[in-house]
Amino acid sequence: MPSITSLGGVPRRELTIFYILDTSGSMSGQPIATLNTAMEETLQVLKDVAADNADAQLKIAVLEFNSNCKWMNPAGPEYVEDFLYTDLTAGGATNIGGALTELDKRLHQDGFMKSMTGAYLPIFIFMTDGHPTDNYKKALEKINGNRWFKRGCRIGFAVGDTADAGMIANICGSAEAVVQTNDLALFARLLKVASVTSSMMRSKSATTGAGGDVTGSEIISTVVEEEGIDPGTVTPEGLDPDLLGSLLGGLDGERTSGPEGKEPERPGEGTEGGETGGFFPGGTGEDGGGDDDWGAIKW
Repeated sequence: MPSITSLGGVPRRELTIFYILDTSGSMSGQPIATLNTAMEETLQVLKDVAADNADAQLKIAVLEFNSNCKWMNPAGPEYVEDFLYTDLTAGGATNIGGALTELDKRLHQDGFMKSMTGAYLPIFIFMTDGHPTDNYKKALEKINGNRWFKRGCRIGFAVGDTADAGMIANICGSAEAVVQTNDLALFARLLKVASVTSSMMRSKSATTGAGGDVTGSEIISTVVEEEGIDPGTVTPEGLDPDLLGSLLGGLDGERTSGPEGKEPERPGEGTEGGETGGFFPGGTGEDGGGDDDWGAIKW
């Protein structure tokens, strides 16, 4: 009987990075040029990282939003080795709520998540330079019921003087998961570093038994420390208290507030299907939403 090694070794589990990028009119000129260059350089580095990663097969999806939203790869996430980045152009409004709604529609087993059983939890990287021009809070409350999104790792970039860092912090679930900067060169550098760091930490933590539950805050903290940046210079203000309950996942039962800066206990890993550290659809439906039986948040 042929050995596993002779058959190509143990299959690598998939890890998907979703980029949700602002291409509104305010991104015209140098900002969109910087974003395109940063994405091209980031994807090239990720290809090199993926080639050396024995644990994960890296996949990429890019969703741009302006007055509308559009996937760069409409058929779904593609392996980074095969992904062809097309330069984005700027124009229109900042309908990030529409982007969240579109993302929610695709984070289902009959959408982009067909092959995600047993995979690592996805990574979501948001970037904006403006304020929302639609009702993003309603869309955010809905997508927070989607387990792929709620259990995924969320990172945000608020770039420029007019960027609504509080909005991105609400989406990411923590102000500490967001980088706020007016420096386009710094943004480009940190986008690349954060992408690589998140992909490595996400896969390695699960492999070493930490459950893969790496947060955006932990990743940004690691990136800022490694780059020698004062955290106080890139961390935005905190969250909208009206959204705090859904952001923390307390969708069922009574939620009690904890002391400032203290996070609630996270649901246990590996208890609802799949092995520890892997992804599980959860619930009884075929989407990532299902019935949430985690109960009240305890501080």
